[in-house]
Amino acid sequence: MANTFGILAVLVLLFSAFVANKNKEEHQKQLDNIATQERNLERNTKTFTTLLDDTTALNDETTTTNSERDDFQGQLNTQNDKNAAIEKTIAEKEAELNQVKARVTDAQDKLKELGDLRSLADKIKALNANVAQLEDDLQQLEAQNSQLRDQKQSTADRSAALSKELSDRNSGRSRPDLDTTVVSVSSSLGFVTVAGGDNAGVVSGSTLEVKRGGETIAKLKVTGVSANSATADIIASSVAAGETIAAGDRVVAAAEAAN
Repeated sequence: MANTFGILAVLVLLFSAFVANKNKEEHQKQLDNIATQERNLERNTKTFTTLLDDTTALNDETTTTNSERDDFQGQLNTQNDKNAAIEKTIAEKEAELNQVKARVTDAQDKLKELGDLRSLADKIKALNANVAQLEDDLQQLEAQNSQLRDQKQSTADRSAALSKELSDRNSGRSRPDLDTTVVSVSSSLGFVTVAGGDNAGVVSGSTLEVKRGGETIAKLKVTGVSANSATADIIASSVAAGETIAAGDRVVAAAEAAN
């Protein structure tokens, strides 16, 4: 009987030791899990803080960009006023030119009427001198008109370029000749950083295409623009099968849809 109780006591002790060891292992696993979660929390907190700072900076830069756009509109209005003034000047010069031509024609007609009368030699000489002066004036006016037309064309071209760029900005399209690259990729958060910002013609809200080997592998939606860089969300549905965006990939403005 004593042996039986002894055996039972030993079994109870062995079972208690087994349970304690299992509890110790489970406790250690929980401690390791807590430590992993704390590291993840610290890493995510740092990432969130960095993104929050970047967002604040991008908001400030967006405000600056909007102010620059307003200045840009002012420049366009000033250029249009200059064009109108040049057109008025050209019209006045052309009217003056027509008057000079009429005077030249009148002087030439008078010379023909005088014929070869020697008594009127002095008068003819004066008229010839007057005609020569008028012809010089005519050449000067034609040269001035030519310069004014060139200036008008130059300002018209500049106005057209300004209008096109302003139209693209207002309609949420990046500049058509945009050609830049991916600087960095955050796959976990689904966005990229692009080299070139407002100075390169990147417009917030516009769609960009990621190119590799001449093929479009994904599309981006611009979410923030600074002077020399921009951030854009990856449009998940646009990513080509088996492809992953990488730093150095070429980025261009998305082609406009056909009407």
